[in-house]
Amino acid sequence: MRRNAKLLLLLCVLLSLPATVTASTFIHMTPRQLIAESAAVVLGEVLTVNSYWDASGQIIETEALVRVHETLIGDAGAVAVVRTWGGTVGGYTIEAHGFPEFQVGARVLLFLSDERNGAAQVVGYRLGQYRIGHDRTGAEVAIPTFEAASAGLVAREGQAAPPRPYRLEEFKTFLRAEAARTARHAH
Repeated sequence: MRRNAKLLLLLCVLLSLPATVTASTFIHMTPRQLIAESAAVVLGEVLTVNSYWDASGQIIETEALVRVHETLIGDAGAVAVVRTWGGTVGGYTIEAHGFPEFQVGARVLLFLSDERNGAAQVVGYRLGQYRIGHDRTGAEVAIPTFEAASAGLVAREGQAAPPRPYRLEEFKTFLRAEAARTARHAH
């Protein structure tokens, strides 16, 4: 009896502790779905990253300027302004798990929304953001920034597979062909 009381007390203490949740849940989007939801798909380099408090003073937002090297679908200017949630201002950091993050100098492929309030957003959050790297042979690869461990991926129907890397030239060819198939403006 005494042992059961101790176990019950321990269980109550554990249940009363605050749980730290470090994940967000996102609906899975395939590259085809990302194309359908995007105003533009661009390949570029991050020029600047600036985090700031929003007008309410309660949310940190980050704005990145991306030099567009190539517009694959839609229309984009020479520099895209991309805004997302999270970032660091002073000693305060807000981590927005599953939302895009930017680093100056990084090469990226982005699925972008229409601009609102002077900036676009990445469609599908990190599902619509790829960094450009190289494989073992030196070929350029579009690598998903979506981290399955830090954010949940829920399929619209059935099981969702995490995004995979693509050889960049093959991915660009696929994106353009898919845009042409769906009567989107491809470059």
